[in-house]
Amino acid sequence: MQNLYSEVAHREWNQARRKALWLQLRSSLGSKKIDLIDFDQLSQRFDLGNAAYRGVQKIPVAKIMGSVGRYHDFVQAFLPTTENMRHRWEKIATLYLDPSSRGLPPIEVYQVGDSYFVCDGNHRVSVARQLGLKKLEAHVWEYLQPVAGLAPGVDIDSLLIEAERGEFLEKTHLDELRPGHDIRLTAPGGYPEMLNQIAHYQQVLSLIDETEIPYEQAVTAWYDMIYKSTVLLIENAGVLNIFPHRTAADFFIWARQHHRELEEQYGQAVLMADAVKDIRKQKLSPALLRFWRSFADWLKRRLGY
Repeated sequence: MQNLYSEVAHREWNQARRKALWLQLRSSLGSKKIDLIDFDQLSQRFDLGNAAYRGVQKIPVAKIMGSVGRYHDFVQAFLPTTENMRHRWEKIATLYLDPSSRGLPPIEVYQVGDSYFVCDGNHRVSVARQLGLKKLEAHVWEYLQPVAGLAPGVDIDSLLIEAERGEFLEKTHLDELRPGHDIRLTAPGGYPEMLNQIAHYQQVLSLIDETEIPYEQAVTAWYDMIYKSTVLLIENAGVLNIFPHRTAADFFIWARQHHRELEEQYGQAVLMADAVKDIRKQKLSPALLRFWRSFADWLKRRLGY
């Protein structure tokens, strides 16, 4: 009988991995964000105050939105992203499936509003989601400090985006320097990425001019020379028609990240032309390929390679 449950666990693992790979593929083609919410990022953006222990409760699995430190190991619905967790995942699934087992201890979570974040038990949550379990026992620590705008049903990602956008505008003064700018993101993490780009661009300009370039000058130069030029290519290629739920700023961030990911994957510098070839292998639409070719040509002219 144990072998039967192990076989079912094996099939469930394979199904979960297929779901994860499909989501990752769609995300790589510019679809919506699939990452879990990083609790550390949430706590950094908002003053959560102190947590109170609420004991062991049965919590809705569907309201477990993120993780503390392990959010990169899973994607949406806690689907596993790597093969190296197969053995542990299948072992946990077997224990859940076998009615004669002693079960598993409660997971540990932080509660913020009506959302939960896993401190310990990410694999158990992943298995529970795949098996269709509605509730899990959990040790619950609740953060009592209210978060502005956070209410039942409110998307935490939206709150994170607005907090990041506020910090971005406060730092860059872009509303004043370039009134009517069109930078709007639909996923967290993009605004800090842009701040890093501006800081790097300031360093590059200072080295070229052999004098310290004021930050505001770096902001306007980045916006005019880097951001707007890239967005123009995106718009001319018709990419926004392919991905109507994404913004030009989203695609700007995605393009930069894709190039960087390729460099990390191969452990060496990657030319934009090679990034275009990688896009071609994924059999993207002709319009998106035209964008990548145009972007590659522009980058070669701009950076001289």
